[in-house]
Amino acid sequence: MKKVKIKTVELHEAYMILSAAKFTKLGDADKIKVWKIARTLKPISEKFEDDNKSAAETLKPKDCDFDATFAKVQEFEDIMHNGGDMSKAPMGAAEHDAFIKNVWQPYNKLVADAIKPIAETEVEVAIEPLTEEAFGLLMASNTNWVMATVIALADIITE
Repeated sequence: MKKVKIKTVELHEAYMILSAAKFTKLGDADKIKVWKIARTLKPISEKFEDDNKSAAETLKPKDCDFDATFAKVQEFEDIMHNGGDMSKAPMGAAEHDAFIKNVWQPYNKLVADAIKPIAETEVEVAIEPLTEEAFGLLMASNTNWVMATVIALADIITE
């Protein structure tokens, strides 16, 4: 067993990667190791996600119709990014920019500040690590992984 001390946010990222990973090129014993690692990380990751959702909901601005306006912002941005007819957008550019600057950005900062102590908290987990060879096979099974993905996992799940 390997004891890993890691920030909650990094553990969450590792869990999200593993939960979507393919492991077709791994042998059965290593597939079970990957499953056990993910199972170990899951409750901590889910609690962090719940805390994040709770902060986002609790800290939502109450002095505006946040959800409805945010839906309009998303529709505006979809039309803008997909080359659609901007005359059909649910809001103008000035209204969009004002919401982003005066509501969305301060809200995001508030949520990030609230969740930061939880995200930065170090947790210790005990896992049965993969060999470098098995990790190589895991990478070969997930050809869409970029280097940042590999780095996020390697120190956590390998020997």
